[in-house]
Amino acid sequence: MAIKWFGGGKKQPELQEHSIDDLIVLERYDEAGERLRSRLKENPNDLHSHLKLAEVYTELRQFERAVDEYGFVAEEYAQDGFYDKGIALLSRAMKLAPLDPSLRAKVEKFQRDKDMEHVRTLALEGLQKAGGVEAGTSMLELRRLWSYLAAGSLVQHLPGEQLKRLFSTMELVRLDARVELAREGSPEAFLLLIVTGVVDAAVVEGGRNILVRSFTSGDVLGEAVFLERGTWPADYRVTEPLVALKLTRAGLEQALMGNPDPRGFLETLREQHNDRDIAATVRRLRGGS
Repeated sequence: MAIKWFGGGKKQPELQEHSIDDLIVLERYDEAGERLRSRLKENPNDLHSHLKLAEVYTELRQFERAVDEYGFVAEEYAQDGFYDKGIALLSRAMKLAPLDPSLRAKVEKFQRDKDMEHVRTLALEGLQKAGGVEAGTSMLELRRLWSYLAAGSLVQHLPGEQLKRLFSTMELVRLDARVELAREGSPEAFLLLIVTGVVDAAVVEGGRNILVRSFTSGDVLGEAVFLERGTWPADYRVTEPLVALKLTRAGLEQALMGNPDPRGFLETLREQHNDRDIAATVRRLRGGS
């Protein structure tokens, strides 16, 4: 009987291609980098591959490229609201490029944006409770209101919890153009935070109506009259349809009730110097000191 010397044995396994992770473990970083770059050409927004590539560049001591990859992913995370992840990645980049001032500036920006996101959340909660805001108002509409207010001085200086408290005690008002808000010398006390629209402050001098200043989104009117029991320093008239948040004395009392920092709250309101600036301008116009 003939003996079979070949065949009939176990089939030899085919060699399998190494994965990118295998290449990294084997320290074949050039190959891993080439594979990752190829993958990113097909899918530029594959954040996992960008991070892997940053690690590969770090091992290859191509630190500038690694920093670029970490920075790209950090920006993507921050845009989606994951600020802590973005800051953590920038911290890795800073270890590779400790003398790069732009990285620290980005970390500070992400931290500010994170803080502002927290403020926005609380402010929106306050806006939902404001008088004049109809039940069932969409979050999209509330966010639109917030977008007009966010850059204003008052919003920038009040903590989130205080903004929530303030907004919840205000009333949302809508006024057409040409409506008179206040007359010069009137003691009517209210504070107005403009959301959208324009208000002109003007005085009559020498038979002429002189524009002193225009106010728009984020500006506060009436703080001196409201808090210091003075009078309005000029005539205030709506010149473009107005959406604003109005605070009355009853609302202020409510905002101060149980407030953990009433003095700080009131001081921030007083620091809106618009009424006093208008009064000073009017005195100069009329030849006063």
